[in-house]
Amino acid sequence: MKTIIVLAAHGAPATDCPRRTIGMFMALESMPRFVKRFGFLQRLKDSLDQRIRCWPRTSQNDPYREGVKVLSERLAAQTGYDIISGYLEFCAPDIGTCIDEAAGRGALRVVVVTTMTTRGGEHSETEFREIVEAAQKRYPGVEILYAWPFDTDRVTRFFADEIERFSA
Repeated sequence: MKTIIVLAAHGAPATDCPRRTIGMFMALESMPRFVKRFGFLQRLKDSLDQRIRCWPRTSQNDPYREGVKVLSERLAAQTGYDIISGYLEFCAPDIGTCIDEAAGRGALRVVVVTTMTTRGGEHSETEFREIVEAAQKRYPGVEILYAWPFDTDRVTRFFADEIERFSA
């Protein structure tokens, strides 16, 4: 069965994206009921979102995206799976688009795994799951799994190993 992994990361605005654009977007993001009530505000918010997500990226203006790219490459080398990186916000492509790409490439199973490791966060607990559930409705013939939650003991071992590496 062809399996493709979607690495779901948070995303960050490019450092050279205008702060005013990001500020206006964040202001609109902070008042969803008000924005929803006025269609022109929703269109403005969507336009700002696209501008921020599609801002040209380099390793200099988006080191976070570069780090996710390197992680994706190493995961692909270690696991043998195709890895597609997607972002929740501020950066393209979004996670839903990555799931669409995986399905379009003939995946019969898509595993969405996040770079966020701890429980309790709205992104990892709710938002990623909602994206996966929406994609499952679009692709009923594709098994779309959200690899969550992570086993706390395994995450603890990872952090303990890193602590050991830096304290030895």
